[in-house]
Amino acid sequence: MSDFTHLPDFLIDEAVEYKTLVSEFENGAEQRRRKWANPLAKWTLRFNNRTQAEMAEVLDFFKSRFGAFMAFTWTNPNDSFEYTVRFVEDSFQFSRKAYGVYDFECEFVEVK
Repeated sequence: MSDFTHLPDFLIDEAVEYKTLVSEFENGAEQRRRKWANPLAKWTLRFNNRTQAEMAEVLDFFKSRFGAFMAFTWTNPNDSFEYTVRFVEDSFQFSRKAYGVYDFECEFVEVK
């Protein structure tokens, strides 16, 4: 069972990222190298109109992982595959829309 079990709103934004090193020479020529053999996946999960208790649970999970420091497992609801991920940022932002109603989002990046 995954460590992060909170279900986000749909749609989940997904991205694939490669790391390419580009060296530019004085004559204008470029040399490109792949730094990673395989791409990394990234996801943005949005949570809208959530209760204060739901927001506090996700915030506590974020704090327990020290932001982007520790990896954890998460099952992507789009493909039902479990990934090892970490938070992209070391900050957690949320907005209070009304009394006891919050919006927030999390960004995950795959850890290899």
